[in-house]
Order: sequence, then C-alpha cells, then structure tokens
Amino acid sequence: MIKAMKRVRARATLVLSLALVLGLAAANLAVAEPAPIPIDPNTYAEITKVIERPMGVPMPDGGFNFSATPRGLDGAATTGGVTFPVIESLVMSADENDGIYPDVWAATVPEAEWGIRSVERPARFQLGDLEFPQAGVFDYLVETQPTDIAGMTDAPAQYILRLNVGADRQINNVALHSFTGGNIGGEVDTARFVSVYTPGGGTLSVTNNVIGDGADTSKEFDFRIRLTSTSFVDERTPVEGRITNEAGSSLGSQTLYYDRWFSFSLSHGMSLEFSDLPLGTAFMVEERMETDYSASVSVVINGGVPWEFNAAATDRKLSSEAALGQSFLVENRVVGAADNTVTFTNYLPEATEAGWFNLADMLWLIIIGGIFLVVVVIIIVIRRRQV
Repeated sequence: MIKAMKRVRARATLVLSLALVLGLAAANLAVAEPAPIPIDPNTYAEITKVIERPMGVPMPDGGFNFSATPRGLDGAATTGGVTFPVIESLVMSADENDGIYPDVWAATVPEAEWGIRSVERPARFQLGDLEFPQAGVFDYLVETQPTDIAGMTDAPAQYILRLNVGADRQINNVALHSFTGGNIGGEVDTARFVSVYTPGGGTLSVTNNVIGDGADTSKEFDFRIRLTSTSFVDERTPVEGRITNEAGSSLGSQTLYYDRWFSFSLSHGMSLEFSDLPLGTAFMVEERMETDYSASVSVVINGGVPWEFNAAATDRKLSSEAALGQSFLVENRVVGAADNTVTFTNYLPEATEAGWFNLADMLWLIIIGGIFLVVVVIIIVIRRRQV
C-alpha cells in the first residue's frame, strides 16, 4: 500500500513538472519578439542624402534625383558592348511622405561649426529584379543630378556601385566605392550626398518712433547693430543696408560687416533696412539713451507674435535681446523668410520747463546763499576784531 502511494506521488510530481515546463515554454513564445524578416543585402544599394542649413531655416521645397548609369565591366572603364540592366533612378523629396523607403529625415550632428541644422535620410536603389546577360563585375556610376532649388548647393560627389554577378547570373555581392578624378577608390560604407541650403532674400528693418507732447521728432537717437555670420557666411562679409525716412524714401546706403558693431542714428520715422540677408542670420540691436525719454522695443521674428520690452527708469541700454529674453531657442533670434522688425519707441509726455522753481535750481540757490552767508559772517567777525 505504501509503495503504491509513493508511485502515485512520483507520477503526480512528474506530471506537474512537465506541465510547468510546457507552461513556461508557452509563455516565452507568447512574449518573445517575432523573428526579424531577413533582408537580402544583395537586392538593394543604399545611399544617404544630407541637407545642411542654418538654424532657423526650414526644409526646402523640391526633390533630389540620383542616377546609376553603366560605367565599366570587369574593372575596365568600358562596358565592352555588353548590355547592362537598367537601374531605376531615385527621386527623393524633402517631404517625408514621398513613398521612398525609409521616408524619415533624422537629425544628425554636423561636422562643421555650431549653428547648423543637419538632417539625413537613406534611400535605396532596388536591384532584386535585375537580369544580367552574363557573369562578371558590373560597375555603375552613382551621382546626383543638379537641383533647381534656389539657394541649394550640391557637393560634387560620385561613387561606383559594384555588382559582382555569379555564374547563375545573380548578384552575390554589392559594394560602393569612392570615385574621385576618374579613379576608383576603396570601399565605403555608404554613398553620402551633401547639399547646403542657404537661401537669401531675408529682410530686416530697425525703426525709431518718437512720440509724446514733449517729444522732439527731429532729435536723433543713437543705435548700433551687430549681424552674426552663420556657418555658411564668412566673418566680416560686407552687408549693404539703407536709411529711409518715414515715407520710405532712401536717405543713403550704409555698408557694415558681419560680426562687427555698426553705429547709426535715427530720428522719428527713420529706419535702417536690409533687403537680401541670408536666412538664419542672427542679429542684435541696441539703443543707448541719455535722455528723459521713456523707451520700449518690439521685436518680430519671421512674422511671428511681437516680443515687447519696456525699459526701466534706470535702464538706458535698450536691446532687442531684452525683448527676446523670454525665448531660449536660437531659431527665434534669426532672420526668417517672413517679416523681421525691431521697432524702438521713445516717449516724452511733456517738455521739461526751465525756471527758478525746479528742484535742481533751488538746491543751487540754497548752496550759493549758504556760501554768501558764511562770507558775510566772516567779514563781520574780522571787522569787530579790528575795532
């Protein structure tokens, strides 16, 4: 009886152990990641498009065309009369929804200076359906076609796409090589095509308004401006501006240079205007006052909502940066494609009246009277001693 019970317990333990093992296995299968879909690396060739632009400049409108044309067979710079299969061109746009896989522009860290927005996106030549007439090494020249995007400069990059075709007329190896000066170089990880987008046409105006019953609209106020060069504009590059009156008529041109302060004067209604600045140009404008006028500044960036700042009574250094102090993004401090304005307002409610009854004059009268009284007392004391 005891032996029978022990056999039953052993069997039950075995059954429970098997159930536990099977249950854990089923659970692992339930939560495990699905097996990745294998991708044959010999069915495509991947290139990378890179766009660099100044901070604050949006992505361009337009497309980029990449071609792969027959270049040589079995290491020779000629096709040898062999008909190469056609590789369809790649047409990629700045739009992420153009159907070219993978359709995502990713932010990158540019190798150039700070102040650049850089994005890149891969694209693939499809090779899986190509039919080759024979075995061999088929070389294609990969390059980008010129774009018609204003302000876009394409780097003159070229690469060799080398397809090693076996006896079964199937691709058994895909490789990209550098190609410079007509010479095929070493193998590269990817073909990178870099474009620099630096559109111009940015406008900026600095205006002075003088208001109030006591204001002198003919009075000139002193300002200074500093344009900061982007990574695509050389330091101390000359910039042309013009001074205009309230009616918009030009009063003369002004030449200033990037990364240098430029001083100028404006009376009521006058402006310093720029009509063709590179988008992404950072700027700072200051007014230094030593008057009784109350001052404020309003700054509009790229047609956005104005930033306002009113100078305190003791604050005589009024800057566009003061108005922009609430904005911590550099993109909000650069010239955009829409309106960019800095408007200073100098206000004097009423003229200061001159006379004997203002506080400063009264103080001077008291001081002078005190000195006179002291002198009279000294004279009287001296005369009495002489008597």
